[in-house]
Amino acid sequence: MQKHLKDDDPRPDFVAVEKYCLGLGIDVGPGTNKFSPTVLCTDWYPHKGVDLVWNCAPNPDENDGQRYFLPYPFSDNTFDFVFASHVLEDFHPFVIQYMFDELLRMIKPGGYYVILGPCMDGVRYAKWDEKFTEEHPDVISGKRQVGEIIGNPSHLLDWDLNFCHKLRNESRYQTEIVQEDTFPINQMTIDFILKKL
Repeated sequence: MQKHLKDDDPRPDFVAVEKYCLGLGIDVGPGTNKFSPTVLCTDWYPHKGVDLVWNCAPNPDENDGQRYFLPYPFSDNTFDFVFASHVLEDFHPFVIQYMFDELLRMIKPGGYYVILGPCMDGVRYAKWDEKFTEEHPDVISGKRQVGEIIGNPSHLLDWDLNFCHKLRNESRYQTEIVQEDTFPINQMTIDFILKKL
């Protein structure tokens, strides 16, 4: 199967999951940090290098309050792997299970769902709505303001390992966990890798 990363790739989290990213794959929502130029890339925004601009779950605030879901234009069981790095936590709670299952739908049986995301368990990374307080050292030093969001404001979910398990358990697809939470505690990222049965 085709290998996609160069031997000197500088991203240790990508290198750590590379063995699950062989063959025909799709990278979902990478922004400007594509897994590899040899992997199909889709994002809602037309960043340089994006092969398919597609928004499965448009923001209802931008669509007259309408909630809808647009499946990807790929057949079931198309890809050997789906790579989703730091993207699923940006979806609204009402659509996250659909999105999770939509990506699984496109994976061939025996293929891998490679998920990297922030560990927002309050230890490694701030909760999505956590704000700076007067007591925070960055406020005291003048670097930040009281009330500013501590974490990434694009995060709409408290992503952590428990949430990953919830999505897997409520999925309509059968999967097996092949790797989870193997990165050092000093990294903000957790890995959650599923094999589709």
